Amino acid sequence: MAYQVTARKWRPQRFSDMVGQEHIARTLRNAIVSGRIAHAYLFVGPRGIGKTTSARIFAKALNCRHPVDGEPCCECSSCKAIADESSVDVIEIDAATHTQVEKARDICEDVLHLPISSKYKIYIIDEVHMLSKSAWNALLKTIEEPPAHAKFIFATTEVNKVLPTVISRCQRFDLCRIPAELIAKRLEYIAAEEKIRISRSALDVIARAADGGMRDAQSLLDQLVSFFGAASGEETISEAQALSLFGLTAPSEMESLLRSILTNDRSSAILSVHQFAGQGKNLETLFEEILSWLRGILLSQILPDPGTVLEESTEKISSYKNLAALSKPDILQILLEQLSASAYLLREAINKQVFIETILLKAMRAAHAVKVEDLLIRLNEIRRNGELAGIEKVVPLSQVPVNPPVFPVERKVAAVPAPEPVPVVPSNLTESPPSISPAAEPLPVREEKMTPPEPLVQATISEPPPAGKAETGHDESAADRIKEVTDSGISGNPPPADEDVPEESPEENGGALSEALSPALELRDSMSLKERFSPELLWKKVTEAVHREQPSLAALMAGGFPDRIDNSMLYVLFDASDLLIFQKMTQSKPLILNILRKVTGDSFADVTFLQKEGLREHAAPKRTLEDLKRDVSSNAMVRETADLFSGMIVDVLE
Repeated sequence: MAYQVTARKWRPQRFSDMVGQEHIARTLRNAIVSGRIAHAYLFVGPRGIGKTTSARIFAKALNCRHPVDGEPCCECSSCKAIADESSVDVIEIDAATHTQVEKARDICEDVLHLPISSKYKIYIIDEVHMLSKSAWNALLKTIEEPPAHAKFIFATTEVNKVLPTVISRCQRFDLCRIPAELIAKRLEYIAAEEKIRISRSALDVIARAADGGMRDAQSLLDQLVSFFGAASGEETISEAQALSLFGLTAPSEMESLLRSILTNDRSSAILSVHQFAGQGKNLETLFEEILSWLRGILLSQILPDPGTVLEESTEKISSYKNLAALSKPDILQILLEQLSASAYLLREAINKQVFIETILLKAMRAAHAVKVEDLLIRLNEIRRNGELAGIEKVVPLSQVPVNPPVFPVERKVAAVPAPEPVPVVPSNLTESPPSISPAAEPLPVREEKMTPPEPLVQATISEPPPAGKAETGHDESAADRIKEVTDSGISGNPPPADEDVPEESPEENGGALSEALSPALELRDSMSLKERFSPELLWKKVTEAVHREQPSLAALMAGGFPDRIDNSMLYVLFDASDLLIFQKMTQSKPLILNILRKVTGDSFADVTFLQKEGLREHAAPKRTLEDLKRDVSSNAMVRETADLFSGMIVDVLE
């Protein structure tokens, strides 16, 4: 007799022989016993889990002459013919080969004929998702209302490609992957019957490599036996041999690699990957195993009994629990997110070892990095322990000025009381000042002296005092006091020639200037921006300062009309028709604001741009030279002066 592969020789022949699909077997058996048999069935599931086998057993049970509780007897002529694939009433069609509409029309014609030697004419169509749309359209009416003697059984691995109208006409059964433990038990039974010497650990490796498919597991068993020749031999196939053949990794080696990943031991992780690559391991399979182990470890932390979800052996679940004690769930979750998101790129990587090493290091860095949540927890602990008692003294960032003051306060280096001021004795006095004992002389104090910039002093001196102050009866205005101080202290006018002025060193001269300027600076700080500048003067000075940096922007600023100053806010109006100019002013506000604060020396100074309709229409028109001459000639004092000196009004051109 010709040799049959294990997958065909040990194919289940009854519902009781099916492994891992008990729910399907029970439903179909009950349908046969109760006589509630549908006209079309659809079996869905991945490869090698028993879709076609279930269809054949169901066909045998339907046409069996002596069924027992819905099970086929496997002894009658009908059962034997179906098992030998020689039955004329059970037609198997591979839809991947016959996709044309002509084959579907042949089925529609053939289904009208009665079965020859069986109760039902059964059509088993495998991989039905490969049928063309026209072929399905030809079958729709037949599938919906077939003859009473016809039954359809469809099988597919990609149910999403099957038309919804076809699915709605069938009873759908979803077959699940077979657990690795059940596959290993079935392989152990087959090995015992075939007299194959193989260890249980090697069978576990085969079951793990089959990925839930019984047919794949039996094919791998044949491959393993053929490679090592252990059938009816004395040597037993070991786990190491099975691992080397299928490119898998031993559990102890995987546990070492996962320990390195969870403890952030990068050198050990890289060495383990390098060792696996040197042993010829399948790196794609290694990557899948890393993901599987990480999932098992995470579920071991979350679930009280991970065995209810994980289809693994007790020893492997114990390894998961041991590794779970080394890490936290959030670290495992980040590792899984980082690695699973890059799994599809591994298939296209040129150097898979470099890719795995790189993605592992990236995932480990992301998983073991300091989290914001951890920092917040630590800060809360520090706050509860009172370690942040002095932080309330720190000035909030919102209260820090945007720009530092123009004139910083003088800082004293040494905390020593300042010496008493010594009166200056004029040179024309004959009395000499009293002598001071060296012992009573206080310690010298080093002071940092800064001379204020010249533009602010000139601006302060050049402004006239506000009108109307003298008539109100109040004290002299702030501007008068500044002018008086600056005229006497920093005007720079030379002293009379007849006065003897002693020579002073630069340090002494700078100190005298700072002392003379201090009252003026204090007085300037006490004045508001409105008292120091008019809107027109301030906007003119800002425009001139901008002109030195951006002449084009200064030209646009000339079209503005300074309106008023409230507190430290300068309001500038622009005509509503000048939309582009207004947008440019708004975009350039940071630069203008910075220059405004430099010009005024006020870190809180601000500017607001507003729009107003018809602003240019109400603006005063420019006066011609003839208008000016007419106004001057009408002045009585000008006329008297011109008559007195026999003069006349002439044009003055610059």
